[in-house]
Amino acid sequence: MAYLAVLVRIVLFKQAPLYSLFSAAGSVERAIGVIPFKSLYDMVISGASVIRILENVGGDIAIFIPLGLLLPIIQKDRPQKVILCGLAVSMLFEIIQYALALGSSDIDDLIFNTSGVMIGYLLYKIVRLRSHTDITAGFSTIVLVTVLGITALGVLFISHTELFMLSEKKVVVENEELIQDFIDLPPAFAGKLVEVDGKLITIEKNVHSATETRELIDLEISPKSSIFICNNKTDYFFSTISGEYMKYEQITYSDFINEEAGLFAREKSNVQIWNSAGNTVYHLIIFKSV
Repeated sequence: MAYLAVLVRIVLFKQAPLYSLFSAAGSVERAIGVIPFKSLYDMVISGASVIRILENVGGDIAIFIPLGLLLPIIQKDRPQKVILCGLAVSMLFEIIQYALALGSSDIDDLIFNTSGVMIGYLLYKIVRLRSHTDITAGFSTIVLVTVLGITALGVLFISHTELFMLSEKKVVVENEELIQDFIDLPPAFAGKLVEVDGKLITIEKNVHSATETRELIDLEISPKSSIFICNNKTDYFFSTISGEYMKYEQITYSDFINEEAGLFAREKSNVQIWNSAGNTVYHLIIFKSV
């Protein structure tokens, strides 16, 4: 029962963190793939990393290995029934995924899941050959499933911590009223502060794809410009952000020009800029990690 609960959690509800488990229903557009290995081919030609591909394929196989280990105990060691039962379980999950719009239903999942069942069955046969009695074989199989399960959960806990999060990410913002007049408007520029030369500041605009080129923008800052520092602290729980703390502070034009600007430029701090006419800075937020 414990294995089935984990199987349902990972296969059907992998889109949602633990604290909003059932909110995943209907949150993903339905998709179905009937051409064998097309999804794998698409991942390869899209430039996905080898680790990402192995994680996707290996995960689909590994999650069904325990089923291949346990089914022979129920099915009296009949390989045909074990494989058919594993295929049926995988197909049931794919149907549920499509019906509830929980993710992509793909024939590749059936292939890899069933391969996992077959690997699990082969492991069972090895255990059975090395055991002297049915009781010993059953006990050894349960121990092997437990070890594999704990190992898999450990890997998931480290690499996909969001699956185990018990509460929503905590976000604390102090002094948000300082920037409430403009923060809901999209910034004109966002990037890294590269240089400050008198009244001119140079930023390197953010790029959003490998095809975009690095672009430097010169903007003019004046005593009328509103300058804010956002002190940002991020807490991580293994691989997942568990909390964010932001505190806004306003600094004067003279303090920025005479004391702070050089430091922020050397650190290439992230900035967001709202401008008025031309290239004059109207609002400037500098993000500082603490």
